[in-house]
This record gives sequence, C-alpha cells and structure tokens, in this order.
Amino acid sequence: MRAPQGRGQWLVLGVGAALLFAVVAAVEMAADPGRGGTNVRDIALAAAVAVCFPVAALYPVTGMTIAMLSFPLALAAGAEGLGGAQLIAELVLVAHAGYRSTVRRGLTAAAAAALVPAAALTVSGESPWEFLFFGALVSCAWGLGALLRREQKRSAQLAALADALAAEREARARAAVDEERARISRELHDAVAHTLSVMTMQAGVLRRRLADRPVERDALAQVEELGRRSVEEIRRVVGLLRPDAADGLGPPPSLRRIEDLVAQVRSAGLDISLAVTGEPVSLPAGLDMSAYRVAQEALTNVLRHAGADRAAIEVAYRPGEVALRVTDDGRGAPAASAASPGAPATRAGGHGLVGMRERVGMFGGTLRTGPREAGGYEVYATFPVPSGGIA
Repeated sequence: MRAPQGRGQWLVLGVGAALLFAVVAAVEMAADPGRGGTNVRDIALAAAVAVCFPVAALYPVTGMTIAMLSFPLALAAGAEGLGGAQLIAELVLVAHAGYRSTVRRGLTAAAAAALVPAAALTVSGESPWEFLFFGALVSCAWGLGALLRREQKRSAQLAALADALAAEREARARAAVDEERARISRELHDAVAHTLSVMTMQAGVLRRRLADRPVERDALAQVEELGRRSVEEIRRVVGLLRPDAADGLGPPPSLRRIEDLVAQVRSAGLDISLAVTGEPVSLPAGLDMSAYRVAQEALTNVLRHAGADRAAIEVAYRPGEVALRVTDDGRGAPAASAASPGAPATRAGGHGLVGMRERVGMFGGTLRTGPREAGGYEVYATFPVPSGGIA
C-alpha cells in the first residue's frame, strides 16, 4: 500500500483511525465484565486518545506525546482506563511517529512514551516490571516505524538509481549508434568522395588542355560538374549520418527540385520534358528523397542504356499518393537471356532497378518497369502519402 503523500491525506487517515479507535474502545468498555460501568472519566479518556490520531496526522511527535500523557492523567483522575485499546492506540502512534519523524527529533519522545506510563503504574502500586514491559513494546513499535521509513527511503533511492541507470544505458546506446554512424560516414567519405574528387580534378585538367576541341571540352565540363554534384550528395549523406556535420551541405534531394535534375539530364544532350500535375504537398523527408532518387536512377538508365533521343518525366500528386513516370523512345530492355555473367548492369536486371524496388517497397509503394508497346521503356512508381502530406 502506498503511503499518503500530503498533509490532507494524512489527516483523512487520522480521522478514520480516530473513529475506528472510538468504536473499539466503546466495545471493550461495554464488554468488560470487570468494569463497574462506563463513566464520564472513561469517555473523556477515550475522546482524548481519539483526538491524538488527527493531531498525529499533522504533528506525529505531538500526537504521540498527548497519548503518552493521557495514561498517567487517567490514573490520577481515577479512571479505570481503556485496557488493550488504549495500549494498542499508543503503540500505533509511537510507530507512526517513528515512521514520519527523524531519530534525533523523536527518540526522546519515544523514551518518554515508555518511561512515563511505566512510572505512573509503578507509583500506583504495580511492580517495576512495567518499565521492561513498556520499554520493550515502545522500542518495537518505534523500531518498526523507523524501519518502514528507512525501507521507503531506500526504495525511492533504488527507483532513482534505476532511472539513472536506464538513462545512462540509453545514452550509451545513442553514443554507440552515433559512433557507428560516424565510422560509416568516414568510410563512405574516404572510399568514394575522395575518388570522385580526384576524378573531377582530372577531368578539369583535361578539359583545359582541349581548348581547340569544343565538343570534347564541353563533355568534360559536364563530367566535371556532375562529379562535383556527386561529391556534394555524398557529403550530404555523410551529414545525415553525422547530424553535427549536416549544416552547410545545401538542401537535400526533393521532388520540389526535380527541375534541376531535368536540367542536368538535358545538358547531357537528351531532349527531355517535365510535367507536374496536381497540387504539390509537403512529403515526409524519407519518402521525398526516395522518390527523387527513383526519378534520378530512371533518367540515369535512360542516358546510359537506352540510346534514346527523347524522354519524358511526369510527377502526379494525387489524393493519398504521388506517382512518377519516366518514359523514353530508346531501344527498350534487352531480353533477360542476353545478359551474361559479369556483363554490365542493364535496365532489365541491374542494380539500379533493384535499388528502385527497395526504395519504393520501403514505403509500401508499387513499381512497374518494362518496354512500352509504342517503343521505348517506362518506369512507373507510386508512393502512398498520408492525407494532406505532412505539416
């Protein structure tokens, strides 16, 4: 049972205990055959002890002290006493004071709670045995209360320690994840970005040496530009793996920047058209990037494998989905049997299509690829979008 937390809760508990004591005391006085009848002094004594419970709810040591003083006062007034009910009430109040007060504050009052009743009984003719009797009972009651207080304090400390350990474990897990992401980002940068940078520099050097050959010079200029863009995208991925390094890397890939992608492809010599239908909505970041990558991979395949003169890309925003369609007038896909082991990846079974399927499947979308009846090739992908996009 959870202990009350506020003074109001303790007061309610104290009033309930006072009513319970009053009932028990009345039953004992009525059922005691040796009692000559209930008198006013006994009723006053019962009321005084009952009042100790709500007082102890607010002031534990004070309530215990009043209960202890009621014993010798009742003897001095000639009251017969309340018997076991009074003794139990005083022990409960002692245990309560031991639970809610510090040792230094209440130990003296607890000693008085044992000595004063024993002294009063001894003066009234009882044996000194009363000192040992009350001393043992009060010590046990006080010790029980102090033990409960210590265990509750330890439980709170253990709960706080468990929370601290859980927080530390979570922090270590996050640190391990961040460390792994940093390692991956370093390896990615060292393995790819450096090589691309060197290739781009070499293309630039060669371009400057071909001043008298404009066609080759323009082609190398495009290679150089694409190389720089590739390095920027790799750095952007590194920024995603290392959030602290993500600043200053430029905007991430997005369907809202599809015109830039089309411009790059057009600069490579392909006649390409772009059509956007529907009302563009803000897409989840991962979905937006994956849709852009699907379009980018499809156009890359057109440039590398299709031998096409013209291509078209359509982006359609519909209720609940966004769709991409990339078509070309190239030679379509070669038969699957034409691919030999170790041959370069083609549109029929290359890693590009596998990557597109993975990107689309990650968001529960659909991907359809294959030759068109009118000739050429088509890539059609749909991504489900939450209603209204995202905020």
